[in-house]
Amino acid sequence: MTGATYDLSARVAIITGASNGMGLASARLFAASGAKLVLAARTRAKLEAVADELNLTYGNGQDIAVAVAGDLGDKAHLQALVDMAVGRFGALTTLLCSPTVRPWLGSAIDTPDEVFDEQLLYILKSRFWLSSMAIPHMIAAGTGSLIYIGSGSVFEATGERSVNCIARAAEWQMMKNFAAEFGKSNVRANTIAPGMVESSGSQALFASEEGARRIARLPLRRGGRTDEIAHAAAFLASDASSFTTGAVLPVDGGRLLHAVDAMLTKSEGYGR
Repeated sequence: MTGATYDLSARVAIITGASNGMGLASARLFAASGAKLVLAARTRAKLEAVADELNLTYGNGQDIAVAVAGDLGDKAHLQALVDMAVGRFGALTTLLCSPTVRPWLGSAIDTPDEVFDEQLLYILKSRFWLSSMAIPHMIAAGTGSLIYIGSGSVFEATGERSVNCIARAAEWQMMKNFAAEFGKSNVRANTIAPGMVESSGSQALFASEEGARRIARLPLRRGGRTDEIAHAAAFLASDASSFTTGAVLPVDGGRLLHAVDAMLTKSEGYGR
């Protein structure tokens, strides 16, 4: 599956969180599929290395990717991303928001104010701001796709990630409102809800006993790969998903099934 591509040759995309994990995997697949890219992350050296890699591998002598490092919580930086896409590539059709902040673990009543503010800033407010800046250019282009890589937390209520769950639920509502308001302009909005995906930020969990227990409970009995999330993002960026909007797409190995192994067997006198 890693070699499959989509036709994104008419797409100009901003990808946030592009230097690691799901954002990096998506940037590589989008570039392989023909998209022009504005890459965003905090660390300039890592981000520029990604842009150099994509230009060398997929550019055919041209720069198809440009790195714009900065703080996604800064509205001026977000505007700079949009301006770069339109100024360098002449349009903006796609926004892919990859995770840029990790969930805070702890009781709701112990959550520091600064943590609450940070989670809302990077999960909700910055994505709202950047989407609002991007949508007018998508309308002008006649097509647009807003793609938010969220979390399975959107479906949960837990005693350890309360703020994250709250922010993800608000993000889901934001996505639905964008889908409802701008569908008439051929601008679509969708969310990807990953399950346990193995990346730099999840290595400790995957190596732990708790991680092994969680994987053992999944119907597919394995964790996910970042390229599997990237393929979902490329699908939502492409015309293959042209009638899909306002949707949450779980890419989670069946986690949401809450499946359990059979407990009643023929040997116990049940069934035939």
